[in-house]
Amino acid sequence: MKRRRSGRAIASAAAIAGLALSLLAAPPAALARPSVSIEVLSGRADTISGGDTLIAVTGTKKDPRILAAGVDVTDAFQESDGRLVGLVEGLPLGASEIQVLAHNGKVDATLEVENHPITGPVFSGPQHPMYCTASGAPWNLGAVDEDCHVAEPRVTYRYRTTTGQFADYPTDGTVPANLATTTTIEGETVPYVVRIERGTINRGVYETAVLDEPGGVEPSPFADLPGWNGRLAYTFGGACGVGYWQGTSTGGVQNDTLLSRGYAVASATFNVYAQNCNDVTSAETAMMVKEHVIEQLGPVMYTIGSGGSAGTMQQLLLSNNYPGILDGVLGEIGYPDERSTTIGGHDCRGLQNYWASPAGAGWTDAQKLAVTGHAATFTCVGFTFFDGVDDPNRGCAAAIPVADRWSPSNPDGLRCTIADMVKNVYGTDDQGRGLRVEPDNVGVQYGLNGLNDGAITIEQFLSLNESIGGMNVDGQRTAERSVASVEAIERAFATGRINMMTGGLASIPVIEIRPYTDPTGDFHERYRSAIIRERMLQAYGDADTHVNWTGPNIGANTTAMRLAALEKLEQWLDAIEAAGGIADRARTVAARPADLADGCFDASGSFIAEPLDYDDPTTTCNQLYPYHSQPRAEAGMPLTADVMKCQTTAPVRGDYPEMTDAQWQRVLAAFPEGVCDWSKPSQGYTELEGTWLDFGETERVAVSGPKILGNAKVGVELRAQASSSTPGAVLAYQWIADGQPIAGATSTTFTPDASLAGSVITVRVDATADGLVPVSVVSDPTHKVAGRR
Repeated sequence: MKRRRSGRAIASAAAIAGLALSLLAAPPAALARPSVSIEVLSGRADTISGGDTLIAVTGTKKDPRILAAGVDVTDAFQESDGRLVGLVEGLPLGASEIQVLAHNGKVDATLEVENHPITGPVFSGPQHPMYCTASGAPWNLGAVDEDCHVAEPRVTYRYRTTTGQFADYPTDGTVPANLATTTTIEGETVPYVVRIERGTINRGVYETAVLDEPGGVEPSPFADLPGWNGRLAYTFGGACGVGYWQGTSTGGVQNDTLLSRGYAVASATFNVYAQNCNDVTSAETAMMVKEHVIEQLGPVMYTIGSGGSAGTMQQLLLSNNYPGILDGVLGEIGYPDERSTTIGGHDCRGLQNYWASPAGAGWTDAQKLAVTGHAATFTCVGFTFFDGVDDPNRGCAAAIPVADRWSPSNPDGLRCTIADMVKNVYGTDDQGRGLRVEPDNVGVQYGLNGLNDGAITIEQFLSLNESIGGMNVDGQRTAERSVASVEAIERAFATGRINMMTGGLASIPVIEIRPYTDPTGDFHERYRSAIIRERMLQAYGDADTHVNWTGPNIGANTTAMRLAALEKLEQWLDAIEAAGGIADRARTVAARPADLADGCFDASGSFIAEPLDYDDPTTTCNQLYPYHSQPRAEAGMPLTADVMKCQTTAPVRGDYPEMTDAQWQRVLAAFPEGVCDWSKPSQGYTELEGTWLDFGETERVAVSGPKILGNAKVGVELRAQASSSTPGAVLAYQWIADGQPIAGATSTTFTPDASLAGSVITVRVDATADGLVPVSVVSDPTHKVAGRR
């Protein structure tokens, strides 16, 4: 994997030096005189998609010209807040330059940009097969191409009724009698009508929603939509499922809480983990959809993430690994990441199988809970849902034809596992199968705490650990324990798939709420918030950017807690914005509202301010909402829950209750490689390599030139001189006059006719090669073409 580039030169005459990738994902700076600058408003300069980008130019003087890949796009710009802003369209794929020219033709500023297909990828790497759903229900977006892409988005309108429901807005132009109004957080009272757009981006289906009436102001970067508060909320969906299909739901955009306050709301099918349990493509999709929203509505003040369970998981992973997509995290019943959470599913699968066997008969519920650490026995049953994403026999969605799926009799079929879906990150074995981060339970002493506490007997401890077994790479249960790939684990830590929160989360505020469901058998336990907190403390020594609230699992209480969290996150982000935007941890911490504290709500709705403290059961919040744990914690794993494959050590007899020599020999036989040494980090542990990592090809086609040979005169042939040292490179030519492409002038030579007398000629070379980033380079201009018109 590689970091995203930060402005590498594409022509020797335009070398760019000293441009560093910032932790906050700022786009590359432009080559410029001190007074002139170019900025990409819709995202990063090196992650543009779809051929268009919203650009701001500041510091220009009289009559500047703006060129994009040699084409004059000045007419796309207009004055906006003391700068020139324009939606630049038609960018070639790959690397090219945007230039600002003074009225005398001198280059005042140059910005390198990199454009990617609207179907992706941008940074996720080679794409896997995709089964399309956009043309069918519920989307009905029309015909799709080989990338599941539809030609045009579809726009519909909905409205909020006076009884608090969403309904279809009449298509005949009549205004419903029961149309409600809403007042945004900017104080604008508008009809509660929602413009909903659906289309395809990055092979997924996206949705956007914003308050806007049909026949009203058309969305544009230059329009003033009275119902839009200038902010964006991006929603994420939960669960976890292997992709390979386009999906039938998003995180949801018809959200009254957000829309009524004036937010634009966006999401896509690849932001629902049930359909695409891959945080890299989730991040990529969110970035591309956000880019589209900005190009349509204009710059956003900030972007809030919203979503529970794995929706929170995605927010935390995106914020840490691709900072700048989200500016704040609004989480609910979440987890720190998928891979370290799914360990519990594998452990519970083995435990449930054991207790269902003759060897495991006779265990009481209390004894089972001493091993699982949960509040209810059903929690571990529910957790067995998780391990299916690592089993190629069970991982495929219904949309994947059975004939296309892997099986022992169809070894070339699609392997529906996380390891295979995300093999761009984890790598492959010698058979092309994705390397496994998990499961691995070598050395894990299930029930160790329960044994030492006297909750289970030595015989139960021995029988369990002798029998639990594991799962092999093809999803088959084995008598031997599971073994993961240390190489894959190292990649998981290095790339941020195991979220140690040492990247962008340094400065992104997180407010996380949790209705308390532990006693119900739900697997969204309060313990998960303690893991998030512990990792924050390990990373920074404090948790000043993380706030956690717990409350009763009562609908009205949860709704109130959710709204209060949104209001506090708005206050926090408004203060950061007033200070100049997210820059570093110190600024984010300084902007935190003074009255924003950890704590819990009791059943009456009263708030109890109290630090999150997993280790003290006597606190008021911990008395109301006790913490529990998970099987691996009851085997000794630390609260960070970040040991994917433990380092082992020889067992020490004195560490166990008194046992017979025969029982001790059984301990040694059950753990031939030793037992977990939890004082040591995971095998494969390494620090985060960086943010904005790229899992695709970042090497560019090499281009020399182009240079125009010949005299610029009417009737005199001009020749483009260009070459590439890249094997297999293809060079395409486009001659340009005064910034406008000349129709049909696409060979290495061009002869100006009389109509071009007085024009300035350039030529652009578009260089492509299989597997490399395309490059477009424009020649220096000729003198004005001599001759008569």
